[in-house]
Amino acid sequence: SAQGCCMPQKDVTTLQDRLDDLLRIAKSNERKQLNFQQYELSLLNSSGLEPLLKLILEEHKHRFQLTTVTLMLHDPEYEFQRLLESVPEIQQWQNHLLFTESVQRLEQFFSLRRIPRLTSFSPHQHQQLFPSHSELGSVALLPLIRQNQLIGSLNLGSRNPNRFQSNIGTQFLQHLAAVVSACIENARLHEEVKLVGLRDPLTGVNNRRFFDQRIVEEFSRAIRNKTALSCLFVDLDYFKRINDSHGHQTGDQVLKHVAQLLNDSLRQGDVLARYGGEEFVVLLADASGVVAADIAERMRKTVAETHFTANSGKTLRVTLSVGVSTLEPGSNMTVKRLLQSADQAVYGAKLSGRNQVKVSAEA
Repeated sequence: SAQGCCMPQKDVTTLQDRLDDLLRIAKSNERKQLNFQQYELSLLNSSGLEPLLKLILEEHKHRFQLTTVTLMLHDPEYEFQRLLESVPEIQQWQNHLLFTESVQRLEQFFSLRRIPRLTSFSPHQHQQLFPSHSELGSVALLPLIRQNQLIGSLNLGSRNPNRFQSNIGTQFLQHLAAVVSACIENARLHEEVKLVGLRDPLTGVNNRRFFDQRIVEEFSRAIRNKTALSCLFVDLDYFKRINDSHGHQTGDQVLKHVAQLLNDSLRQGDVLARYGGEEFVVLLADASGVVAADIAERMRKTVAETHFTANSGKTLRVTLSVGVSTLEPGSNMTVKRLLQSADQAVYGAKLSGRNQVKVSAEA
């Protein structure tokens, strides 16, 4: 009969519910896919290590509703740690950005196949990857691999014990691990290239380009915080004579040695740069004129008392003339004026017979 071809209402409703469920799942998967694609794009577009780490350690957590995200990097030469020294965020990433010198410490978390591990959280096993979380339910550990080397582990933690179950979504996480690995490696290379461009190849200290960037930053900070900022111009006396009498190789050795001595007399956070031929410049943050003159005198004395050796084996004596200028709190000096005053002061030191420190009268 005609009725025979119709389904009972109950079955229709059940089927409708099933279809609704499937649609909901499909929509939810589509949203997840879109969310992931947007995240992946922002990872690939991030320039430099700092914005990339911000995405991985902060954005990732919010975007995927996780309890915590940590990153452990294999850093046997302290390369990453050096690159990140000046990043202000580094403090708040403590316990989330981790470093290890031993690759075994990372390998213990992965099988030989090096695929993501999704498992229940075990404080005993996972504590070193999640140092500030002991109440997680499940975790996903993603091995980061570049050129077949394990370079780190991206660790996702959730309070929900069912969030990460073995073999669910591993392919998706494997893809994420590959993207993050490539981005970290690129950002590291990018930072290193930047550093090379800001270093003086001969002495290994900062170059003028780096100094010109830093003085603007330090100057604004001093104005903002109402602190002093001092600048020293340091000139090697009769340097041309050294080059002419002993050859430029000896001249190069002397410059390297002096750069090393100057660097050793500075405080943490001070900036030393090679400004030109035989001229160095130093920025002393939070240093009054008196403190700066003191540091300058210590530099002058150290160099004057050092025995330098020429290529011929002869002992050389090297002296410095130093000019000091200071931006005192409340002063309306400009960056240009600070540099000019230090330059005039070093010129004054040379006119007065060299091997001495002259302090600019300007403030």
